Amino acid sequence: MTFLAPWAMWFLAGIPVIVLLYLLKLKRRPVTVSTLMFWQRALQESRRRALFQRLRNLLSLLLHLLIFLLIVAALARPALDHLIRAGASTVLIVDTRARMQAVDENGASRISRARQLASSYVKDAGGDREFAVLSAGAATEVKVPFSSDEKALNQALAQLEASDAAGDLEPALRLAQDLLATRKGDRQILVFTDREEPVNGAPPANHPSPITNHAPTRHLPIPARADNVAITRLATRPLLNSPQTSEVLIELRNFGPAAVSGNVEIAYDGTLLDVKPFTLAPGARRLEVFASVPRASRNSQGWLTARIDVADALASDNRAFAVLPPLRTPRVLLVSAGNWFLEKLLAADQSVRFELLTPEGFRLEMATTFDVVILDAVQLEGVDLNTLAGNLLFLNETPFRTGEAAIEQPVITEADAGHPALRLANLQNVTIARATAAALPKEAGDWRFQIPLAALDQPLMITGERRSANARQRLAALSFDLAESDLPIRVAFPLLISNTIQWLAGENNDAPRALLAGETMALSAEQSASAQPQTEAAAPAVGAEVRSLFQPLQNGFYALRSGDQSGWVAVNTFNEDESDVQPGDSPASAISNGQTAALTVALTSWPIWRYLALAAFLLFALEWWLFHRRRTE
Repeated sequence: MTFLAPWAMWFLAGIPVIVLLYLLKLKRRPVTVSTLMFWQRALQESRRRALFQRLRNLLSLLLHLLIFLLIVAALARPALDHLIRAGASTVLIVDTRARMQAVDENGASRISRARQLASSYVKDAGGDREFAVLSAGAATEVKVPFSSDEKALNQALAQLEASDAAGDLEPALRLAQDLLATRKGDRQILVFTDREEPVNGAPPANHPSPITNHAPTRHLPIPARADNVAITRLATRPLLNSPQTSEVLIELRNFGPAAVSGNVEIAYDGTLLDVKPFTLAPGARRLEVFASVPRASRNSQGWLTARIDVADALASDNRAFAVLPPLRTPRVLLVSAGNWFLEKLLAADQSVRFELLTPEGFRLEMATTFDVVILDAVQLEGVDLNTLAGNLLFLNETPFRTGEAAIEQPVITEADAGHPALRLANLQNVTIARATAAALPKEAGDWRFQIPLAALDQPLMITGERRSANARQRLAALSFDLAESDLPIRVAFPLLISNTIQWLAGENNDAPRALLAGETMALSAEQSASAQPQTEAAAPAVGAEVRSLFQPLQNGFYALRSGDQSGWVAVNTFNEDESDVQPGDSPASAISNGQTAALTVALTSWPIWRYLALAAFLLFALEWWLFHRRRTE
C-alpha cells in the first residue's frame, strides 16, 4: 500500500483533541428543588448504570475516532502497489451513430446522456489511472489517446456529436482491445450506447472476454423514447413516355410500438408539390407514389425533398433528399444524305433540339457548336481520334473500321445492360444483314473504350470517353447501317438512340446523384465537393471544400464540382437499424439494465479513497442514529 498524498497524515495530530473532548467533565449548575425524593431515586438508578454509561461513551469515542481515521486515510489517497507500478487503463467508446440523436421525454438526446455519463468516469483520471476516448460511427476515431488530463478528456467528450451515418461497434471494440493489449495493470472497456449489440454473431456480455488477454467490456445502455416513423427509401425516375415529368416513390415505416398518422409531402426547390396522408400500424410499411412530378427549367437546382410531419424520437429520418436534375435539351446535328427513320425520331423527340445537314456542308469544326453530332454513313478520311472535337455518334462508317470484308448476318451475343446507352433497350433477336468489320485501336491515347454490343468477338457498338483538365469528350459508333437491319421498326430503336444521345451529351455522367451518409466516394483530380450540406433551397454556398475522398456524415445536398461543371449529390441515412430506436429488451428492462450496469461499473472502478470516504459517511450516519436513539451520549 502506498499513499499518494502522505501530507494528509499530519491531521492525525487531531486525535488527542477528540479524546480530550470526551474526558472533559460537565460542570453542573446548582438548582433549588422542593424535595429530594425524586433525586435520590435518580441517583440510585445512575449508580446501577454507571458502567454501561462508560461503555456508551467509549463506543461513541471509538466511532468518532474511526470516522476521523477514515477521513484522514481518504485524504492521503492510498493506492495498491501494483496500481502504482502498472496503473489502470480504461477505454471509453461513445456511440456517435445516427440513432444516438434520438431524444427522450425531456428533449435530451442519447448522445448528450452518453457524454454526461462518460464525463462522470473521467473524474477519476490521475497519475495511476488513464483514459482514452474513442468515437464509434461510420468510422472509428481516437479522440484522445491514453491520458490522465481530466480537462482534455472532458473537452473531447463535449465535442462529440452524433452524425447521420450508420456504422458498427465491432471496429471500435477491436481498436480498443488493440490499444489495451500493450497496457499493464487493470484494463477495461466502457461502451456508451443505446443498446447492446452482438459482436461476431455472439451477444456481448458484461464480463471479461473469453479470448486470452482481452480486457473486459461493459456496455452501458442509454435508454430513450422508442417511437419513430422513418422515410426508408426515396427514388425518382423520368417517365419514358414523358421525359418532362418524373414519378417519385417514397417508402415509410413505423418502428414504434403504437399506430401513427400523419402527412408526407414532397417539395421541389423549396416549392411544395403534393401532400398525402398516411396511417401506419406498429411495424408496418407503406409505399407512396407521386406519379407526376414536373422537372423544372435548366436554371433550377433540382432539389427534391420529402418530409413527414410526425414528432417522434428521431427527427433526422423524417426528411429525405434526392436530386431530380432539370431536363436537358441538347442540340443535336444530324449529318445525313437521307435517313427517314432517324429524321422522324429526332423530330418527334421533345428532349432534343434537332437540326439536319447534308454531308457536303459539314465540317469537323462544327462539332464543337453542338452537344451531339450524328454522322450517318459519312466518310471521314484520315480521321485521328486524338484530334477529334465534340461528342460524335458514327453510324456504319466509323473510325474503327479495319478494312476487312463485311460481316454477314452477325448475331448479337453480348449486350451490356449496365451501359447507359443500352438502358432498358432489348436488342435480342435484332436482325442485321451485314456489319462493317471494326476493332479497337492499338494506340488509344487518352481514350478509354468499351464494347457494350458485340457479335461473338466482333464489336457492333463501341463507346469511348476521354477527360481533360476542363472538359470531357465522348463518342459512340454503330458498325452497321440502320437501313440494313430491322432495328428501326423495334421498340428498342428510340430507346437506344435517345440513351446514346443523352449519354454523349453528358446526362448520364459518372457522378452519383445519391450517397448514403458515411459512404466514401473517391474524387478525381479535377473534382471537389462541399464540406457542409445544404437542406434549404438557396444559392450554392461558398465554403470549405474537400478533395480526393468525400465522406459526408450529415444528410442534405452537397455541391459537386468537376472542372467548369457542377451538380448536386443527395445524402441520406436510409438504414433501418438506425431508424429502429427501440432497445433490445423492453424499455423498463433496458432502463433497469442500464442503471445496474452503470452502478456496477461506477463502484468497481472507484479508487480506494472513495471507498474510505463512503465508509466514513456511513459510520457518521450510524453514529447519528445511535445518538438520537440514546445508545451513545
